[in-house]
Amino acid sequence: MQTGVFGPNLYSLEHGEETEKGLVADILAIPELRKSWIPDVGPRLFHSKSAVGCYDKHMKPYPMEESLAWTRSLMKFPDIPRPLKAPPRSGMIPRGRVNLRSMAETFDVPDTPFWNAAAEQSYGYIWCMEDDNLICKDCVRGTSSVGVLATFPDYYHFCQELYPVLELSAKRTVEFINHVHRCHPNGEEDHKVMDAWLATLQAIYLDVLHPKADSLRCPADELQSIRYRLINSGVRALTLQARLERGPLIGDDVIVDAVSIAMITMHDACDYRHDNQANEFYNVMTIVSAHQGVPGTNMIRRFCIDVWAWAVDNGADWAIHLAGRLLAWQLYMARYRTPILFDHLVPADANNQPKEDPYGDPILNSMNPLPPSSQPYDFDLRNRCGNKERYDELLRDSLAHFETCSGCHQYDKVSWESRVPFIGRAYEKKYSDCTCLNAISTYMILACMEPVWWAMDYAAEYTGPMEEWSPMLC
Repeated sequence: MQTGVFGPNLYSLEHGEETEKGLVADILAIPELRKSWIPDVGPRLFHSKSAVGCYDKHMKPYPMEESLAWTRSLMKFPDIPRPLKAPPRSGMIPRGRVNLRSMAETFDVPDTPFWNAAAEQSYGYIWCMEDDNLICKDCVRGTSSVGVLATFPDYYHFCQELYPVLELSAKRTVEFINHVHRCHPNGEEDHKVMDAWLATLQAIYLDVLHPKADSLRCPADELQSIRYRLINSGVRALTLQARLERGPLIGDDVIVDAVSIAMITMHDACDYRHDNQANEFYNVMTIVSAHQGVPGTNMIRRFCIDVWAWAVDNGADWAIHLAGRLLAWQLYMARYRTPILFDHLVPADANNQPKEDPYGDPILNSMNPLPPSSQPYDFDLRNRCGNKERYDELLRDSLAHFETCSGCHQYDKVSWESRVPFIGRAYEKKYSDCTCLNAISTYMILACMEPVWWAMDYAAEYTGPMEEWSPMLC
């Protein structure tokens, strides 16, 4: 089968029109591919000279190899407790109207509830994470356009109203590829960002071809599945792009992986209960738990704390900002109802805290930027920082911002549900200045992570509203 995103000419400037048509054809082929699905349909899509991975070589093998893994013997998920109670999941519903302006710079879309939701959830998944006042605006528009194209497979079951922009999203994706080659000819990092986003498109496309699972089965290679999760979620691409906001660049590919894992945890922790109900495997908590045979809460939590302590000590504020921006986005998206989840979580009592070894996962340990803590069950971020003065300074700056900024005033003193309008105002300000969003993001990572960990903990009780919802909304 000839495809666009899996083909050899994706990055060829001479084949732009052909590539556009190929990308559109890929999306239109999804229904038939799903009907005729067999385990090896994914691997057969890859051209032997597939262009994706030629720049971000660190991640090149994973879309193909993880796709092949589903054709082999799979592990049964271990018999461990998983939390299920959560607010219901929704489809494409908007929170507000502030994000439409960003999407309208690239797509001519009307001011309707659906397109406001698309601006928040598909285009906005990238735009809300990146400070385009500090990095190339055309690159952010381009990566956001890839995000729109990726929405067709990602939200395949409930995004039919998106189809009027299918051809334009393919055109914008090709324009982005051409922009990178023409305007950043010597930009190795810009090419890696582009490549990482097209790998994300590949992975999301592969994922939608699988039928929804009625039970959890798991590929055998934990590291491969974790890195694939960084690709299919887009967080590796987001991390590579946000790292360009401040120079000089800090960290190698393994550090980028580590920051990406801590970042996607902000999404996967909030989604964990929904994913459990839908038997979704691609959640870092699920992957770690499957391979360690015990709930992975402590291991994921320890890893994130260590990554952020490394970031504080090394002045890598982008790593803090990224995780916080994703948590802010998760709170703002109406379809997830994360503020309701957070406001109605009751933590386990002191005698029922997770007891699993925080350093019990060798794969996570191999990517941890810090040596093991002498106090592994001490999850206080400040205590883990070598430079506690810098931690205090970052937190103090955020709290001072909340005192003086009219849009963020007393963000630290209200419920999670009440914080949603603050995030909306930060997005409105972000068109010219990301200070508000960065203050909110930094504060949440440094000072109020408890509900994130409770969301993953089977012993933490959700006491809020519940109703039936379709697993197709995952």
